[in-house]
Amino acid sequence: MIFRTSRAAAALAVVIMCTTAAGCGIAPTGVRDGGEPAVGFRPSTRLYFVSGARLRAVIRPIPPLTLKETLDLLMDGPSADERKRGLRTNLLPDVHGPLKVSAGRARVLITLPPPRPTPAEVPQLPSTDVPRPELSLGQLTCTAAGAVAARENIDPDAVTVVFREPGISRTESFHCSEFPRG
Repeated sequence: MIFRTSRAAAALAVVIMCTTAAGCGIAPTGVRDGGEPAVGFRPSTRLYFVSGARLRAVIRPIPPLTLKETLDLLMDGPSADERKRGLRTNLLPDVHGPLKVSAGRARVLITLPPPRPTPAEVPQLPSTDVPRPELSLGQLTCTAAGAVAARENIDPDAVTVVFREPGISRTESFHCSEFPRG
């Protein structure tokens, strides 16, 4: 115990000598600019686009939008800068829009437009591929779940996104975690 006390006393003595005698090799400096002040939380909107065979989140520094406005922004596709980074969309406004949406605390209902003929430029999966949700549904699911989760202050994977097509009684529901992200 005496050893610890004497070491602490010695360290304190060095600190006192350095501050009073200014002999520790620390040169005085003038006032330095610390940059911009911290701003805290900045509102943003998260959209999901496609990169390779995965979804990638993009955070845009814009004020919170309604769920419909967020999905409309997603339908506009990636910005020029986002496209330069290799992001694309699998959503085609002529095929997937306009969307009708409604939401509760942890559930989103997206009513897709009536089926239309698929444009020739959209690649079709060979019938031998294992069926899995299309990345276009993943884009809608993850973007909608993120928007509702931010509004309700809950985990995005707690949000269920249900898709319904007019004239078809069957619905499909998804969570964002079901889609490959990276």
